[in-house]
Amino acid sequence: MQLLATHHVALFTRNFAEMEKFYSQTLGFPITRRWDDVTIIFINVGSTTIELIGRDTAPVPNSEPGAFNHLALHVANVDDAYKIKAEPKNFKDVRICFFFDPDGNTLELVQEMGI
Repeated sequence: MQLLATHHVALFTRNFAEMEKFYSQTLGFPITRRWDDVTIIFINVGSTTIELIGRDTAPVPNSEPGAFNHLALHVANVDDAYKIKAEPKNFKDVRICFFFDPDGNTLELVQEMGI
């Protein structure tokens, strides 16, 4: 697996507008990607990105709101890196695959398709 970097840390929220305002306006971090139809934004916080996900439209497993949901790893090719239970799939402009570590924490592989 060719690991390129940490891609993002995902947080679920019931207070999407408040959380967006807090990270982008109060703390001043730029929003780098929006998928409004599924209530997801990506916020650049320096060395990684926060994926903020509205609770009602969460497209991933274990979507309890209010806390950490998953850590995403940026890889060169999701299909080459995938040696786990869940099948890779396309979502918006990325290819993704979710899986679990031995303690049950959700991890995600992300391949940027349009970059």
